[in-house]
Amino acid sequence: MSEADQQMRKSGQWDSSIDVANTQRMKEIVEQMGWPTRSKVGGHASEMAWLLVQHADLDHDFQRMCLELMQAQAAGEVSPGNIAYLEDRVRVGERRLQLYGTQFFVDETGILGPKPIEDADHVDERRQAVGLQPLSDYARDMEQSYQQDQKR
Repeated sequence: MSEADQQMRKSGQWDSSIDVANTQRMKEIVEQMGWPTRSKVGGHASEMAWLLVQHADLDHDFQRMCLELMQAQAAGEVSPGNIAYLEDRVRVGERRLQLYGTQFFVDETGILGPKPIEDADHVDERRQAVGLQPLSDYARDMEQSYQQDQKR
C-alpha cells in the first residue's frame, strides 16, 4: 500500500482512489489490532502505517482517531516525529494553526512556505523535542524538493 502511495505521489499523476483504498484498509487494520506499533508489526510497517494515515486527508475523523491512538502508546512504540507530523496534518485539516511547521503550501506568487504556525517563536523548541530538524533546515529541504518536482 505504501509503495502505491509513494509511486502515485512521485509520478505527478494524482489518483485519489489510492488514498481512499488505503484509508479503508488502514481502518480495517486499526479496528483489528489498534495502532500498528513497532512491537506489534516492526519499525518499517509501523512507519508505513503512519504514512498512509498521514495521507488519509479525505477522512479527518480517522486521522484524529489515529493521532490519539499514537499519542497513547508507550515511549518507543511510535516515532514522536510522526506524531508531530500527524498532529500538524490534523490541525491544518481542521483549519487550525499547526504546532511543528511540517505542513507547507505554495502561495499565489509561487513561494513555498509553512502553513501558519501557533507560537511560531518557539517552533524549533517543539521540533527539537520530537527529534525534528530546525524549521529553517526543513524549509530549505522542502524548497529543494519542490524545485526538483517543478523540473519534472
